[in-house]
Amino acid sequence: MHLRSRYISTPALFLVLSAILLTAFFTLWRFIFMIAAGASLDTIPLGTLLQSYVIGARFDFRVACGITLILFVPALFPRLDIGRNRITRTVLVTVLGVVAAGIFFLHLVDIEFFRFFNSRLNGSALLWTDSPGDMTTMVWETYPVVRWIILWAAVTLLFVLAVRWLVRQVFGTNKPSPTWVNLLWAPVVLLILVMGSVGRIYEVAPMRWGLAYFSAYDFANQLALNPAEQFLRDILYDAEKREPVERLVESMRDPEAVAITCDLLGAELPREANQRIVRPVRFDPPNDTPPNVIIIIMESFSASKIGALTSEYPYELSPYFDSISQHGVLFTNFYSSGTHTYSGLFTTLYGVPHLFGKIIMKQVGGYGSFHGLPTILRDYGYRTIFCTTQDPHFDNMQGFLRAHGVMDVYGIFDYDRSMEYSWLGVPDHVMFDSAYNHLRLHAGAGERFCATLLTGSNHGPWKYPDVPFDRVPQSDPIADELNSFKYADWALGRFLTLVDDDPAFANTVIFVTADNGYKWDPATDLDLSILHIPLFVLDTDRDLYPGVRNPRLGHQCDILPTVMGAVRLDYDNYSFGKDLFDTTSPGIDHVLATRHYEIGYIEDGHYTITRQNGGSDSYFRVANKAVDIKDSLPELFALHKRRALALFQTAYDEMYKPLPVVSE
Repeated sequence: MHLRSRYISTPALFLVLSAILLTAFFTLWRFIFMIAAGASLDTIPLGTLLQSYVIGARFDFRVACGITLILFVPALFPRLDIGRNRITRTVLVTVLGVVAAGIFFLHLVDIEFFRFFNSRLNGSALLWTDSPGDMTTMVWETYPVVRWIILWAAVTLLFVLAVRWLVRQVFGTNKPSPTWVNLLWAPVVLLILVMGSVGRIYEVAPMRWGLAYFSAYDFANQLALNPAEQFLRDILYDAEKREPVERLVESMRDPEAVAITCDLLGAELPREANQRIVRPVRFDPPNDTPPNVIIIIMESFSASKIGALTSEYPYELSPYFDSISQHGVLFTNFYSSGTHTYSGLFTTLYGVPHLFGKIIMKQVGGYGSFHGLPTILRDYGYRTIFCTTQDPHFDNMQGFLRAHGVMDVYGIFDYDRSMEYSWLGVPDHVMFDSAYNHLRLHAGAGERFCATLLTGSNHGPWKYPDVPFDRVPQSDPIADELNSFKYADWALGRFLTLVDDDPAFANTVIFVTADNGYKWDPATDLDLSILHIPLFVLDTDRDLYPGVRNPRLGHQCDILPTVMGAVRLDYDNYSFGKDLFDTTSPGIDHVLATRHYEIGYIEDGHYTITRQNGGSDSYFRVANKAVDIKDSLPELFALHKRRALALFQTAYDEMYKPLPVVSE
C-alpha cells in the first residue's frame, strides 16, 4: 500500500483501517454465531438475514471504534507516533491484539449463552461469579470447551496476522508522515471514531440495542446485535446493583400502580403508603388435621417435553409423570416467573415475582424479610425442610432459606460423596431417597412437615446414572439431553410412587412444578416455551379430584396461596398469587414473568413483552406466539402493558416496606 500523497497521515490511516478490520472480524463472528446457534434459518427470508448483517455492521463498527480510540492519542502524538517509533507501534499493536482477543472471547461465550437462554450475552452471565469453582466445573462438563477454545485461538491468530499485514502495508512502504500532517488529520480521525462509537449522527442519544429489532423474526433481530457491546454496556450499567434498577423503576412509575395491582390481586388498598398489600384468608371451619406438604421443584421440567402437556418431541419423554398425573390435578396453563433456578425457588416459596438486578437471595440484608410458606407453616408447628442435589450454599440458598423459615437443609454434604457425579451433585434419585427417609422419620414420629425438594439432573452436562429407564437412541443429536430428562422423570415417578404407596404418608399433599421451562422453537427472546411448566397436585388421600386437567391460568406466585388453600390454615396472604382451587376469589388471572430487563405478562390469552432497557415491545396471542399483534390491538396492548408494569413496580416497592405483622 504505497501512499502517493504526502498529505495523508499513515497513523491516521492505520487507525481507521484497524477499526474496519475489527468490524470485519466481528462480522466473521456473526457468521459463526449464525451457523452454531442452532436456530432454523429456513423460515427467514434471505433479504432479512442480509439486513441483519447490515445493521450488525453498525454495532460492530461502534465497538471497533471504541477499541481504536484507546490507541488514538499515543498513535498520533509527536515523536511517539506509530509511523516513526517502532516501540510505540509494537506496544499499540500488542494492545490491539490483546483487547481483540478478549472481545473475541465474549463472542465465543455468546454462542452457548444464546443456545441456552435464547438471548445474546448480557450481564446476567456474571450472577454466579461468587461461585467460580462450581461455574468452572459446570462449563467444563457441559460444553465442548476444548473445541471452542481452539476456534477462538484460530480466529485470534488470524486477526493478529491480518494486523501484521496491515502494519507492513501502511508503514513498510511509506515514509513517516510529517508531524503537521498527523496533527491535521487528528481531529478528522477523532471525529470518525467518536461518531462511530456513538453509532448515529442524527440523534443525541447513542445507538441502543433496540435498533436491532427491525423484523418479525426474532433470530434475525438478535443476530444483528454485537454481544460484546451488549455485555460491556450491561456491566457498566451494573445490572447487579440496586441503584440502576431503582432508576429503571422510577422511569416506569405509575401513580396508580398499587390500585391496579390490588385490582389484579383482588385485594383492598393499604391504609398507609408504607404498608404492604395483604389479604387475610380465613377458613370456616378451620382444619383440625392439616396435611403434610411436599413441594418438588424439577430442574427445567418444561411443558415442551411433557406428554401430558405440550410435548414437541418424537419420543415419550415423561411416561412416569404422565401416568401418575392421572391420579391428581394437573394445571395445564401454568408458567414460571423467570428463567433461572433461584427465581423459581424464591417465587415458589415466597410468592413474590422475580425482579431485575442481583439475585434476591444474595441480597437478604438489603431486601428485608419475606413472609412465605416456610415461615407460615413453621409457625404452625410444621418441620420445614429443604433438600437439594448440590451444594446448598450455591446462590446463597441455605443462608437465605434458613433466615426465612426453613429449619433443616440437606445437600451434597449429607450424601455419600462417591455418588457425586457432576457439579450438580448427586443424581436426583439419590436426593429423593434421602428425602424419603428423612420425611418418613418425621411422619412416623407424628410430626407434620413441609419439605421442598430441588432436583438438578435435568441440566448440563446432561449426565444420568445407569438405572432402568428406556433411553432415547444415541443417534439423536441431543440424546444425552433428552435422556437426562427421561431419567429425571423416572426418578420423580419412583419417588411419587414410594410416597403414594406408603401409609406413613397418609394425609400428604404433593405439589410438583419446575424452576423454569426450556426453549423450544422460540419466536421471541422471552419465549413462552422458556416459561411454560407443569403444576401437578397429588393428594395421597385422593380428596382433590384425581384425574382432573385444570386449564386455569397460573404462575409460581400462585403456589403459596394454593398450598395454604390445601392445608386450610388461616394466614395473611402477602404474596402476589391466588389459590388456584378457589374460583370465588376476586381478581384477574394473570402471569408475570421477568428476565434481564424484559417483563412478560399473560392475561386472557394474550402475551405482552415490554423491554425496559431499550427495544420495542411485543404483543402476541398465546396460541400464536409468532405474530406480533401490537398494532392491531393498541388499546388492549396498552392495558396489559400498564398492568404488567404496575405489578412489577408494586412488587419492587413492597420489598422495602416494613415487615408484615402476621395476624393471630
